[in-house]
Amino acid sequence: MSNYSNLLFVYHHGLIFIAAAVCLFGTWVGMRHFARARATEGATRYGWLFMASLGTGAALWASIFISILSQAPLLPSGFDLAPVAGALLIAIVSCALGFEIGSRKRPSLAPELGGMVVGAGILAMHYVGLKGWHVAGTVTWNWFGIAISIIFGLGLGALSVNRANRPVTRYCRHGAAVVMTFLVCVMHYTLLASHHFIADSAVPLPPNLVSAHTLAIGVVGAVLLVIGSGFSSYIIDLRSRTEAAERIYQLSFNDTMTGLPNRVAFNERLAFDVSDAHEKAHKLAAFSIDIDGFKDVNDVFGHSVGDLVLIEVAERIRRILQPGEFLARQGGDEFLALQMSGNQPVTAQQFAERISAALREPFNAKGTPVKLTASIGYAIFPTDTPERDQLLSNAKLAMHRCKITQRGTTGRYDQRMDEPARDRRALARDLHSAIEGNELHLCYQLQTSLADGSIRGAEALMRWNHPTRGVVSPGEFIPLAEESELIIPMGIWALRTACRDAAEGKVPGVVAVNLSPVQLKQPDLVETIHTILLETGLSPSRLEVEITESSLMKDQTSAMHVLRRLKGMGVTVAMDDFGTGYSSLATLHAFPFDKIKLDQSFVRKIPENMSAVAIVRTVLALGKSLGIPVLAEGIETEEQLRFLAREGCDEGQGYLMARPVEAGKLADAIAAIERRAAQHVDFDDALTRSGSIAAA
Repeated sequence: MSNYSNLLFVYHHGLIFIAAAVCLFGTWVGMRHFARARATEGATRYGWLFMASLGTGAALWASIFISILSQAPLLPSGFDLAPVAGALLIAIVSCALGFEIGSRKRPSLAPELGGMVVGAGILAMHYVGLKGWHVAGTVTWNWFGIAISIIFGLGLGALSVNRANRPVTRYCRHGAAVVMTFLVCVMHYTLLASHHFIADSAVPLPPNLVSAHTLAIGVVGAVLLVIGSGFSSYIIDLRSRTEAAERIYQLSFNDTMTGLPNRVAFNERLAFDVSDAHEKAHKLAAFSIDIDGFKDVNDVFGHSVGDLVLIEVAERIRRILQPGEFLARQGGDEFLALQMSGNQPVTAQQFAERISAALREPFNAKGTPVKLTASIGYAIFPTDTPERDQLLSNAKLAMHRCKITQRGTTGRYDQRMDEPARDRRALARDLHSAIEGNELHLCYQLQTSLADGSIRGAEALMRWNHPTRGVVSPGEFIPLAEESELIIPMGIWALRTACRDAAEGKVPGVVAVNLSPVQLKQPDLVETIHTILLETGLSPSRLEVEITESSLMKDQTSAMHVLRRLKGMGVTVAMDDFGTGYSSLATLHAFPFDKIKLDQSFVRKIPENMSAVAIVRTVLALGKSLGIPVLAEGIETEEQLRFLAREGCDEGQGYLMARPVEAGKLADAIAAIERRAAQHVDFDDALTRSGSIAAA
């Protein structure tokens, strides 16, 4: 109950509601700023804390003095500016200190400690503010009421900052504002109730007091400050959201690296151009552009250099664009384009040729000139397809056909491409399930000595029994596996299976396993092989890895490093398909292979084809001079066997000796070779050096 006499004051009840509204709005704005401060770091965090303490402190101060002004005394009165201004400073500083403590992550009670600081500051603000209000008479204080105010102030202050500090929803900020408004009201009226006033007109007032009207102007200024703080928060929020929306739009429709439109923007433009083509009776060409050999740039020079090259590619194509042409980046080294014209496909072919010409000059990769070409496929709407969604698929199909037949060329979609392409895509999808469904298995083809017919080992060959297609040729599914990099898990499985079969005695001698170019690029290949040898218990000397010459040429330095590490482990290394590459002698000079495998394309032509005979003799002489044994692949006739044995070939494999069989049937295949050898021990002199295997 207040100790003021109703006969000494005129009450303005509307101002009480205004005071509560100002307090509620100001603390709500302050809690918004406080939430921002908690979510940021560095100087930005302190900026939001300053705004939070300024807005909240001004609102609390204004609400207190609006409440005081609502009780206009009938006796002479006034306000001392020093404590009034001091009360405002106390409010702002205590809020700043309390919010700074409350926004910390440590200690766990930081929000409550910060809230208690705010509560103590509000109590001090009240006390100083009331001390600055002078009315003719004397004032005494009820210290019990002050103690109650302190308890309420500290408790409710801790609760308000605790609510504001919870990272849940905006309702926590609303709750914090309500709690703090309740805190101010309770503390204000508790202090008024503890403030005993005895009217005495004889008591002189201090000089230089300002009137209630003058103070009201200051209060209005504080209210405007609170409103300005809230408005500034709104402006900052609006600007941040606008910038974020623009950034999201930019990321959604533009490629961040090249600055070109991305696939999403391309689809939007495609839909628009298709409609436009209908209206204008024009034709629309869609292009799929793939940069040939770009993967080698990444592998040799690194991805950072590759990115710079891609940016240059995009800039060169962008410079040659003409009205009605649109370029976008699909991703990786693939670009997309559209061209509207009434003279298709002539203008489409001209556009593709302009792109090829723009890429003709070498690119700079760390000071090294690099030549790149582009395989470009295109399709015409509505000539090639009336379906918008099918148009780009047809262009991609044409591009892939160019990459397969001759890289760096341009081709238009043809309906005859559909069937094999669909079949290829279906087979690629089935290959995924083949790995998971255990449809793959290994067969082994025995390798024998042509001197004495002894078994030297066997080559592991991967086979696929498709549930509906039957046996799928390795020539079909291995390239698909390499394109999709499924060859990596397939290759690991083949290595593990072959090593396990050899360790268990199912495979005699050395087991040979092919390594694809994709596997050679894996940084952990050597460690993987080492782990497999340890797991299976196979001696490294019984494992032979076969590397094609073409796979070495992709990244010779890296491949040679891998092969040297394998040889250091004791694994033997054979060059497969020797003679089909373009630098065989240089390759042999760069790396000491343990074996050369003469490609079957030469073996099948001997002894009738003189060119093949000359090549085979040269390879055999080369192997002998370098001390590297030579194994001939694809031996299918007695004549081939006699010729190779007579010319000094070391080893051979082929259907004449043994067909590829599963590990469980190798024992029967070996027994068959030995029986046939025993029946032909007295073969003619030409087979003397070939031993028992010569008659197999």
